[in-house]
Amino acid sequence: MLVDAIEYDRSKVRDIDLWDPALKADPGATFVQWSGEDPFYIRHGSALQAVVTRFDDAKRALEDQVRFSNVKRAWPGMEKYNFWQGLPVVTDNDPPDHTKLRRLLAPAFSPRRLASVEAGVQQFIAGRLDAIAAEGSGRFELMRVFGRELSIHMLLGLLMDIAPDDRSQFVAVSDGLSMFASLPAGEPAPAAYLDAWARTRAYCEELIEQRRRQPVDDLVSNIIAAHDTEGRLTSDELFATFIILFVAGISGVAHLIGWMMWRLCRNPEQMALLRREPALIGGAMEETLRIEPIGYTALRWCQSDFTMSGLDFLRDMPVMVVEGASSFDPTRYDDPLRFDITRKPRRDSLAFGFGIHHCIGAPVARMATKHAVTMMLDRFPELRLQDPDFRPTVVGSPKDRGPASIPVAV
Repeated sequence: MLVDAIEYDRSKVRDIDLWDPALKADPGATFVQWSGEDPFYIRHGSALQAVVTRFDDAKRALEDQVRFSNVKRAWPGMEKYNFWQGLPVVTDNDPPDHTKLRRLLAPAFSPRRLASVEAGVQQFIAGRLDAIAAEGSGRFELMRVFGRELSIHMLLGLLMDIAPDDRSQFVAVSDGLSMFASLPAGEPAPAAYLDAWARTRAYCEELIEQRRRQPVDDLVSNIIAAHDTEGRLTSDELFATFIILFVAGISGVAHLIGWMMWRLCRNPEQMALLRREPALIGGAMEETLRIEPIGYTALRWCQSDFTMSGLDFLRDMPVMVVEGASSFDPTRYDDPLRFDITRKPRRDSLAFGFGIHHCIGAPVARMATKHAVTMMLDRFPELRLQDPDFRPTVVGSPKDRGPASIPVAV
């Protein structure tokens, strides 16, 4: 719906580019301000969108299924969020469809499955650190040669049983999500992304047919069997399930590892404290999730016309839920711009979402990050940034944020 075709309070429109790279790279001071503010409007192209930033409003938008929906609507200017190409993915569904799709994903992230891959994660980390040490240069780029490779091996290899030679198309789709962050309103999806998407769909269709003819004891075969024998999924839903399993988590795991290492390197006294007290690793991870939110925005859609916290929300209007802003609320976190690994985490953090859409892969990300950081600090006692003042360029889809590179010395 175009801004000229609706009635709204123009005094509540902010001239803000929510996806401005500078804001996305260093949102802390802005998020402190937003954490105490009422919802407001922004314009993207010729369309109006609502933005919620305060904790109570964000939590309500994430958990209130009556007023807020995950199902995408036909609203102008929303092309940057169409990276799943209209597929019925679990993140874009409401119950009961969401319940059905999430149940199909659950075996991949069960505690039993997680325990079965943990030793493989540790083995991969040890091997990668050995290779870095053997290279002998005394420096390396942490995201490219460590974080990304660990994430790809763990998710596509250990969890999903995808052979090494068959992983490139999924990585290409994952990398292509960053193209949407700068996509102008009204523009089609980037051609390079669509090419990668087509290759991925062709691969998945061939994999499905292969597993139907010759099922094996792996996750893909089990999901297909459930689809074929119980009629749980349409063909699009089956492909959508694989897209979420094979693509959605690759960047998130790498981003969490990268942000945590960058923050520790920027705060050597905190790194030294963690070395002395390894039991603080959990707190260090939660503090990283707070101060460097890997989830930048969550998208919801208004189910009806209503007013919340003084702002009029219109039926079908997109709502940008800035989850990370609540992590900088001074009434919830003392001195929120300070990185403090001894800070007591809050159980109601929105770092991995909230409610029925809480990230199903959060335990996997935490497990991998715990071992990655602990083992890296143990292996490299002199680990530091090559440039002490280095600030990373931020990449990611419109919904997430992570460091493009982190050059370190050992």
